[in-house]
Amino acid sequence: MDSPLVRVILATLGGYVLILFFLFVYDWILEEYPGPPSGPVELERIQHPLHHQTAVNALGLFKQLPEPEKAAMRQCLTSNLVPLEQWLARLGQSNFQILCMGELHEESTRSFLSKKFFPALSFDVLMLEATPGELKGLIKRMEAGRDYFPLLDADIMNILRTVRGRNPDIRISGIEQTDTQAENHHGSLNPRDRSIAQNFWSTFEAGSRHIVLFGALHCANEPDWLFHNLCEQASSALKNEMLNVRVLGEHQNGAVEAFVYFLDEIGMKKRDFVVPDTRSLPGHIHEWFPLLNHHTLRKYRSLIVFRA
Repeated sequence: MDSPLVRVILATLGGYVLILFFLFVYDWILEEYPGPPSGPVELERIQHPLHHQTAVNALGLFKQLPEPEKAAMRQCLTSNLVPLEQWLARLGQSNFQILCMGELHEESTRSFLSKKFFPALSFDVLMLEATPGELKGLIKRMEAGRDYFPLLDADIMNILRTVRGRNPDIRISGIEQTDTQAENHHGSLNPRDRSIAQNFWSTFEAGSRHIVLFGALHCANEPDWLFHNLCEQASSALKNEMLNVRVLGEHQNGAVEAFVYFLDEIGMKKRDFVVPDTRSLPGHIHEWFPLLNHHTLRKYRSLIVFRA
């Protein structure tokens, strides 16, 4: 039937279809070609005012110490706050096989890792918080020359390029829980990390150096989380070659910001630093910074702090 009404209806429907098509294409472009966040960079020294009182209190207690105790505490901190480059050199000469690196999924973290951490370290396997299918898409984009693409809301392209450039034979694996595993492990305690541990061991190569780059909680030495699961399943010899590290920018975490402020005020050098063994920090630090102790020092063997 070729009537004016039919032509109007068809034209209207065609218009709707065209609009839906353009909306679909627009959404696909936004998803496939996201841009980095463009928000202003905060430069204030105190960005977590609720935590700042902890630093003020610690400074007050430090000033009350006798001068010999102050000097001893400064010396202990100097020995245990190692320049990043020095720690990386030591790590490169060590016999580590598994390094679980707990991060916050933020652009500043990924930028730090791609510019200062991964260019300085040789290793064999990088394991990411992605399924094999997701990783395949990331690698394809990298090889196509993409400048930017996020994994868990922060760019991963520069890390992949840096790792490949530093270690041409690197093997990159995605060990995130798959949908099938999620269905099979439904009902068990923290099934996701059990699946990730299973995927880790299926990829593990004895004698090789593995870096696991995951969200911070997965790398905490806490029951039912990934690193704890790996330690329980590892041989006694391998346990001695495992390390969990938390990576934090000085303003990413209020407790760390308070600690860094304290360090600056008592005259420690202002630089990126590593605490190789959090248990070796002065006892007063564990006491004066309870949140830092509870959330980081007790759960991670090492702590990396990068400065703004």
